Amino acid sequence: MDQLKKFNQWLKEHSNKQDVASERKQQDEDPFLLEEEEHEEEIGNLLQQYGILLEYERMQDLLPSGMYVLPCFDSVLTWQGALFVRQGLYKGAVFKFRLVLPEEYPDQGPDLYFTSDVFHPMVDPKTGQVELVSLFPEWRPGRDFAAFALPHLHRAFLRREYFASSARPALNPEARQLFLSDPAAFAERARECANNSLFHVFDNPSGSTLQFTKGPTEAHDTIVEHLKADPSASLEERKTAFVDWFCDHYAHKRTRVGVAQGEAEAETILLDAKGQQVDGV
Repeated sequence: MDQLKKFNQWLKEHSNKQDVASERKQQDEDPFLLEEEEHEEEIGNLLQQYGILLEYERMQDLLPSGMYVLPCFDSVLTWQGALFVRQGLYKGAVFKFRLVLPEEYPDQGPDLYFTSDVFHPMVDPKTGQVELVSLFPEWRPGRDFAAFALPHLHRAFLRREYFASSARPALNPEARQLFLSDPAAFAERARECANNSLFHVFDNPSGSTLQFTKGPTEAHDTIVEHLKADPSASLEERKTAFVDWFCDHYAHKRTRVGVAQGEAEAETILLDAKGQQVDGV
């Protein structure tokens, strides 16, 4: 709430400045100053964007495990996300999605779309749209928030009612019918869906804030090897051993840092273990 108070104070100061500018416009007929309606629209847009960013900040408290979300570069009205499914029929999948807030938000509710192909009763197979009617039967501004859709999306891969309940509209009737009539066949389709998602993990749409990049194969293999070391040890012992190895191993490694420079190729800077740049690179 302190943030809102500070922002409200800024708006008052900004408004006073605009009032003075308006008076000067009337005196000087300056065509570059904002009209009163444009000024009100600007304030409204700022308030909306600030409210959305506050909601995004507070969303971290309810963000499910294995889910990552970032606002789009072009507009705070679009949030891009990725869900790492760790259990259930789709275990191992990496599904990408976007949460789209309308221009009238928070007076109107959001839409949720998978950008990955997902075979699921609640997902439209043509558009990737996710069913939100059961979550928001009637959108209530001030009580309903776009961020509520994220735990809903996470549960959709874990709870039976999201597959079988008639109380939830099926945007993919074929998937619903297959789940009810032949669970084994549905499980196979879900497994194929999860496997196929991995082939597109590194497909990054232009302008996406959530980027997936391939790391060095050698480093990846080394990390996996140490993660799987000593299977007879307890989970806590394995975690401790891996963290100790990781910290010790990479404390003595030089780090390459890529610095993006517009449309040009990235510059590579070589740093030593203390973070000092190494000359001659």
